[in-house]
Amino acid sequence: MSEGKNVVVTGAAGGIGRATCERLAAAGWQVLAVDHDAGKLAWTQGLANVVALAADVSSEADNQRIAAEAETRFGGVRAAIFNAGIGGGGSIDGLPFAQFQRILGVNLVGPVLGIRALLPLLRRAGGGAIAVTSSTMGVGGEAENWAYSMTKHALIGLVQSLSREIGWEGIRINALCPGPTRTAIAGMEGQDGVAEADLPPHYHSLKRQVPLQRWADPDEMASVLEFLVSPASSYVNGHALVADGGAVVGTGLTLPKTGAARTYPLDDKH
Repeated sequence: MSEGKNVVVTGAAGGIGRATCERLAAAGWQVLAVDHDAGKLAWTQGLANVVALAADVSSEADNQRIAAEAETRFGGVRAAIFNAGIGGGGSIDGLPFAQFQRILGVNLVGPVLGIRALLPLLRRAGGGAIAVTSSTMGVGGEAENWAYSMTKHALIGLVQSLSREIGWEGIRINALCPGPTRTAIAGMEGQDGVAEADLPPHYHSLKRQVPLQRWADPDEMASVLEFLVSPASSYVNGHALVADGGAVVGTGLTLPKTGAARTYPLDDKH
C-alpha cells in the first residue's frame, strides 16, 4: 500500500475516530472522515488531506454515497476503518426496542453496509485492508449492556468469516477491541484537564481493574487501527486485537494492587 493511500474512517467526529483520521493524515493518507453530525466534523477544516462527509452509516443509500465520494475525491480506496458506534444500556426486558434497533443499525449493520459499498473499490485497487472497532465487550459481556455487547461480538464473527471469504483477493480484515478509553461513548469526552479525583465514579472503578491502572487515550487506539491497515500488519488477517491494558486476561476474582494491599471483591464468608 505504498501508493494510493486513501482511507475511509467512520465515527470521525471525535474520540478514536478523530484520532485515527489525524494520525493517518499525518502519515500521508488521504482521509474521508465520516460522521452523522456535520457540525462535529469542523475540526477537519484546514487539513488539506482530510475530507469531511456527513452520513448515516446505518443507511444503505448513505453508504453508497460514501463510496461515491471516495471515488470522486480520491479515485478509490485502499483501506476502510469502520469505527462508528453508539452505546445504550438497559435490561433485556427494559431497553426500548427502537433503541435496540438503532444500536444494531449503527454498530453492526453499518459496517456490513460499508463493506458492501466499498468492496468494489478495494477490489479495483488490487487489495487493501479493512478494520472494524469492536470492544472488550465483544469478547465478554456485562450486565445491562447486552445490546452493545451483542453487536460487538457479531463484529468479530463478521471479521473472522470475511477474512476467509475475501482474503484470497488480497483484502485483509481485522478488528480492534479497545478497553476503557477516554471517549464520548464511555462518558469521558471533555474530561481532559479535570483533576482525577473529580472524574466520574465509573472511571475509578474501571481503572482499578486495569493492570496498567489507567484508561487509554484515543490516540493509543488510533495507533492500533493505523497498524491494522498498514503494510506493517500485512500477514494479519481475521484477528481481533485486544488493547485493554491487560484487563480481560484476569479472572476478576482479585483486582490489581492500588497501594499497599490487594483488594478482594469477596469477603471471607464466601
